Amino acid sequence: METKSEEKLSVIELLIRAVKILFGNINLALFLFLCSLPLFCFLIFFELSLQTTVSLASRYLYKLVTSDEDLSENDLIPWLIHTSLLYFIPYTFLDLFTTTTIVAASSIIYTSQEEPLGLLYLVRRSVKICQNRTGGCLITSLYVLVLSTSVLFGVLSGSTAYLLIVSLTIEHQIFLKESVVLALLAVLFDVVVILIHGTVFIVLATKFCKWSAGWNISMVVSVLEEDEDGKGIYGSNALSLSAWYVRGQEKRDVGMMLLFFVGAFLMRMPCIYFQCSESLNGNGVLYTGLYVGLICLGNVVKWVSCVVCYHDCNTRALKKKVDVEIGSKAKAFVAT
Repeated sequence: METKSEEKLSVIELLIRAVKILFGNINLALFLFLCSLPLFCFLIFFELSLQTTVSLASRYLYKLVTSDEDLSENDLIPWLIHTSLLYFIPYTFLDLFTTTTIVAASSIIYTSQEEPLGLLYLVRRSVKICQNRTGGCLITSLYVLVLSTSVLFGVLSGSTAYLLIVSLTIEHQIFLKESVVLALLAVLFDVVVILIHGTVFIVLATKFCKWSAGWNISMVVSVLEEDEDGKGIYGSNALSLSAWYVRGQEKRDVGMMLLFFVGAFLMRMPCIYFQCSESLNGNGVLYTGLYVGLICLGNVVKWVSCVVCYHDCNTRALKKKVDVEIGSKAKAFVAT
């Protein structure tokens, strides 16, 4: 399969190549489907817990702003702890297993000159790669987990600060209405607060998508890359190498990560809004299973796209290195 191109691949071209890899080899599609089943089953349970937590959190914040609903932090904190533990322990390891398998298998197909590859051969090769890279991938995933959690915590902190400012403004509305000047100043203050927090949110969301692209490529590097001693590259070294690979194509990477991020967010929103976790007729669980399946499919496409992006960047890096070496030899030859 072709892995080289003279021009940088666009987001659409990356996605098209990823889809071709998935649907061009039935054995790969079947293997990745089986590997994604544990994550799919767990995500249904996790998403129901997340929906309940988000619902309770929104009601609690609404109570802080309006004081209309009787809901204490004792109702929210157990669900926050429960959902956080599910995310940091089972989800992290299941996602790591699924990610390394997708990256290894799709890279084998993408770089193979033999088509089609047998299922057993594909399984053996993928297992061998994953076994040799398990420790390094775990270290890299912990780096990524800490970095991504820190950014998300910053976003949540900013949102909480915004809601606190709004609540203080509402408490003084009666006093402000007594004066037209003060009322206008209050409106101006609200506009400034919204602009500041909106700008911060947009900047953080853009940065998060940009950093996510580098973090994802670092996971691919940890699975596929080797140093001169034949050992894997992981942790801060994998992050540094991925940053070098994606340099100069930030717009494309932001667009690709934003596409998957917005897609997953929009699929979750109806269930969170209609509180599917509290549905007693089973339709909520059914819809949750449906969008979890779509998220898992999107997750596969995302990682295969990252594999294509990695090989494209790696090919360019090797070509650039060869050109530099040839140029250096030519200068040395002319000097002599």
